[in-house]
Amino acid sequence: MIDCATAFTLEFIRTGLPAEARRVLEVGCGDGALAAALAADGIEVVAIDSDPGKVAQASRRGIDARVAEWPDFADGRFDAVLFTRSLHHVGDLEASVAAAVATLADEGRIIVEDFRAEGEPPRSAAWFDSLVRVLDSAGLLIEPTEFLRQRLGLAPDHRHDDDHHLHGSAAIEAALAEASASLHIEDAAYYFRYLLPALGRGELGEALLTHERELIATGAIDPLGRRYIAGRSSA
Repeated sequence: MIDCATAFTLEFIRTGLPAEARRVLEVGCGDGALAAALAADGIEVVAIDSDPGKVAQASRRGIDARVAEWPDFADGRFDAVLFTRSLHHVGDLEASVAAAVATLADEGRIIVEDFRAEGEPPRSAAWFDSLVRVLDSAGLLIEPTEFLRQRLGLAPDHRHDDDHHLHGSAAIEAALAEASASLHIEDAAYYFRYLLPALGRGELGEALLTHERELIATGAIDPLGRRYIAGRSSA
C-alpha cells in the first residue's frame, strides 16, 4: 500500500500521461515508490537518481533504477519524462528541459511536480507554522525533522540557503513554455509532505492533505505546490 503523498502524485501523473504511454523516465526517483506504482499499472519505468542509496532502495522494489545525473543520461525514447520534485534542483534548467524534450517520443509529455522555491506565500507560511505548533503541542509529531524543528524555533533556520540556488516557479514555467508545444499549469498542496515523516499515524497524513486542499480551494491559503504538463507535438 502506498502512502498518501505517493498516491497524490500518482493521481496527477496518471492524468498527465499520454493515453498510450508505455515507457516512462522518472528523474529524481527517490526510493522508487512512485516508479513501483507506475510499474504496477503496466508501464515500463526507467528511474534515475544521483543518490546511490536511493537507487538501491528503488532497485529493491524491482525497478530499473540507475545512478545518474540529469541531463547526462540517455536510454532511447520515452512517452513521458517525470520530474518529481527534482526540477528545481538541476544545475542548468534550460538544458535539462531541452534534454527532456529531445528524449520524448512523438506526442510525449514532460510532467513536473514541484513547489515555489522562490519562497513561501506569507499567509501560508504563517498557517503552516501555527499547524506545526498545534501538532507538536498535541504530541502528534513523533520525531520532528530538522526542518520542523526549525519551524518550532528549536534549531537554526536554514530555510534559505544562499549557497544552493533553486529554480523558482516562474523560471520553470518559462523554460517549459519555451521548449514545448503546450503547457498546462496547476496549483497543488505541498505542506503536508513536510509533516509525514514526523507523524506516527498514516491517517493523519491523509487528513492533513485533505485539510490543505480544502484551504486552497476556498482561498484561505496560497498553494505552495506547482505542477506542469508540457506537451511535444509530432510535427
